[in-house]
Amino acid sequence: MKKIIIIGNGLSAWSVANAFLNKNVQITIIGKKKSIFGAQQLSPNGFKALKKLTENDDIKNIIYEIIQFQINSNNNNKTKNLKNFYFNEFDLKYYSVSREMLINLLIKNIKNKIQINEINESCVGIIEKYSGKLDVLMDNDELISADIIIGADGVNGITRKYVCGTTNIVAKKVFRGMSNDKNIQLLQQKKLELNFLNYGHFVSYPFINNNKKYINCVFVPNKSFQNSNNLLDKLKNISKYSSIDWNEGCFYFYQDEIQTLHKNNILLFGDAGFSFEPHLAQLGNNIIEDASYLKFLIENNNSYDEIFEKFSRNTCKKKRELKTISNIVGIFFGINTFTKLRDGLVSNFSNKLMYDFFKKVWYD
Repeated sequence: MKKIIIIGNGLSAWSVANAFLNKNVQITIIGKKKSIFGAQQLSPNGFKALKKLTENDDIKNIIYEIIQFQINSNNNNKTKNLKNFYFNEFDLKYYSVSREMLINLLIKNIKNKIQINEINESCVGIIEKYSGKLDVLMDNDELISADIIIGADGVNGITRKYVCGTTNIVAKKVFRGMSNDKNIQLLQQKKLELNFLNYGHFVSYPFINNNKKYINCVFVPNKSFQNSNNLLDKLKNISKYSSIDWNEGCFYFYQDEIQTLHKNNILLFGDAGFSFEPHLAQLGNNIIEDASYLKFLIENNNSYDEIFEKFSRNTCKKKRELKTISNIVGIFFGINTFTKLRDGLVSNFSNKLMYDFFKKVWYD
């Protein structure tokens, strides 16, 4: 029986654990438990992959259907509608899901099939041993041995440093918030909104969490406002966003190009392996999609070296394409000098152009 250690305790860790759903393995998950906040957009590729990964048809109990994508421009507290796109008119199934409920689904699903050991501690290093064996060094100096290590410990994790060495990490400011204000909810029911502001762009959409409805809100400042100290005051002055309780944070992504996701029986997974700007809302979807693909490889190959090589080669190729598209979209969203030109272009996007773009992003 293979001893597998998954380092991390978030969406990536529990997604990749489900890739071993039908295998006779011993899994240990090591990582500090964190509070889970907000929601995840679930586009067609993520929804399809989640059903395959969990082999569970009950996921519709935790998702919220979104039928409309609306793009607006907000100037001087006045909103101008630029574009409406209806997913169901093109037979595109688009949803949102509470991150808390999504992770709980993944945890319950894998624990129903496999015995999981959980260690709510931090790892500080990886030690190579004889015959390909590996040890994980804990912060209390304890060593835990493994045949395989899956690094799901994020951008700054120890596994990324082990496989790739020092990397250039970019941090950008982001504000996240939630609202259960009934007036906002009525305005945004079953609607994903993208609002361009003079100093950033704002994304909001509804989701359900334990039978209660909320609006998930994300605001990304433009490049020239990344270091501004009064952004929250600006947001609160816009009546539409005044009731939202904002939390300031950062999203991180790699500036340099990754060449491989594995080394010496260690596989990087999720944003430990490949991270990019979040403008396509595809990081979470790709984590689930990658776990589903890894599950397929595990069930159809006997050699983990071969599995990891195929996974690394094909995943890196896909992620490079997504990273390029996400960068372009981020630049487009962040325009603050030629806003009339941008708004005019968006207003003239055809539904066919929108559909072709979404299909490009939501590949299988």
